[in-house]
Order: sequence, then C-alpha cells, then structure tokens
Amino acid sequence: MFQRVLVTSEESHYSPQPLLKASALCAESSHIEWFQSVYNAAFETATAEDQPSQEDALALYVTHRLNQAERHIEELDLPQDVAADIRWHPSFLKAALEESDRYQPDLMVVPRVRKHDLLDWLIGGDEQELVRRLHEPVLLANDQPWQAHPRIAVAIDPFHLDSRNHRLEKQLLEVADHFAQRLSAELHVVHCFQTLPQSVIYDEHLAEDFESLQKQVGEEHRQRIESLIEPLNRPLGSPLLKLIVGDADEKLPEFCQQEKIDLLILGAPEKGWVERFLMGSTTARLLNRIESDILVIHDQ
Repeated sequence: MFQRVLVTSEESHYSPQPLLKASALCAESSHIEWFQSVYNAAFETATAEDQPSQEDALALYVTHRLNQAERHIEELDLPQDVAADIRWHPSFLKAALEESDRYQPDLMVVPRVRKHDLLDWLIGGDEQELVRRLHEPVLLANDQPWQAHPRIAVAIDPFHLDSRNHRLEKQLLEVADHFAQRLSAELHVVHCFQTLPQSVIYDEHLAEDFESLQKQVGEEHRQRIESLIEPLNRPLGSPLLKLIVGDADEKLPEFCQQEKIDLLILGAPEKGWVERFLMGSTTARLLNRIESDILVIHDQ
C-alpha cells in the first residue's frame, strides 16, 4: 500500500518504534527513508567567527550522526531497504516539510513528543502543523510498541452535507482493513454522533416520544455504517462497530483509552478557509487529547 515511507525524527529524541511501525505497515519491497534533523545553537555560535572551520565542523558532526543512524538501522535489521539522511537545520518542522517535498512519500511517520506546554496545547505544535500542511497520510507514532495483536480503530462520519459520496470513509475503511489483516489486529469502526437534546424540541408529541426519536436516529446511523462495512471481506472476523452519542472531541479519547486502542485512523476532510477559521478542525483538536498512535488520511 505504501511504497515510499519517510520516517522523521529530531536529534534530541530517538526511538526505534517509528521505524519499526513503519516497517510493519509496508511491504518488503517498500523503501523507507529515515530523516533526522540535527541542530545545536551553542555549537553554531562558538564557531561563527571562522566560517570555513564552522562548515568543516558541521560536516563532521552531520557525518557522525549519519554513522550513528546507519548503525541503528543495521541493528534493527528491517526487511525493507532503509536509508538514513541527516540535515543540519534549526527547525524540525521546516526541515520535515522540506524533506517531504523532496522525497514525495506515500506515508510520513512523525514521532509523538509530549511537551505539555499551555501554548502548545492551545494552538497546536509541530504535530498539528504537519497535519495541516501535508497532503500525504501522516502517522504520529509513540515510543510504546503495539500489542502482539494490535487494536486498530477507524473513526468515520458517513453523514455529510457535501457531495463527497462517502469516498473518504471508504478510503479510511480500506486502509484500516488492510492494516488489520496485515497485523492480525482487532478492527473497530467507531462513529460519534449527536441527537437533538430534548430541551430544543418544541413539538410536545415529539418531546413525549424523545427516547423513540433517539433510537430512530441511532438506527439510521447504524444502517448507513453497516452498508459501508459490508463490502469488507475479512477472514479474521467482521469489524466491531461502536456507535457513541456525544461530541467526538470528548468521546473518542475516552473510547481509545477504555479499549486500549493502539492505532486510531482519522480522516481530514477538506474545508474552505472560512470554515477552518470559524470552526477549526476536529482532527487537529483530537491530536492533543488522544494518547494512541494516530494515522491521519486527507481527503484528496
């Protein structure tokens, strides 16, 4: 499914898990590039007065890090062809975006680094910015390994006011099903939806039968999702369907924690700039609230 995979990392944070997870998700014929941005402001300042010496020193430092990366790759002994690339750059975000433009991957893997900074929590850090600016699928990978038989969840929303004809939902289900079969994983299909609160119903007959109305709405959602799942042919068993009443921002993190989900697959529908400005992105907001690995797939 993914033939060109770009795994990124910062010098200050090395973990083998992003590489191992990238390898698990793609075929042996795939090519994986491990890109690492390195930078040390004090080192750069100390050699600034002698430009030729600085260039030589930086080249030696990058070569040293490249040798380290190649030793890590050799130790992991992955079945795919894996190459290391090191670049001196003060900004991991900009370096990763530039490397994505150069390499043109089918999948980009970014390590999840928890900063717990208030400003980062409010406006988003590198994870949110990468998801906003990239168009290829992005896997945000934790340091923790997956379970022997991972639990994969895919969040879908088949109720739209546009004319996408569920193409993003079908793509999400196809990717989730492929990964579930490849990893011998348990597959969950989850959908969060809202019913009208009883307080906004003014028709007394509808208000009296509110519980029936809720069941009717839930059943309509279930039928539409089951029609999307039906084409999946899974020898390991059918996906586990979970319908949750409530806001996705609140309910999806709870679901992932309770079910010990290893990988959550989310879609990022295309929106106009006015909608993004007024409402933001549910996908981007979820990045700060979900501890699981997250694969974000953009609507093309």
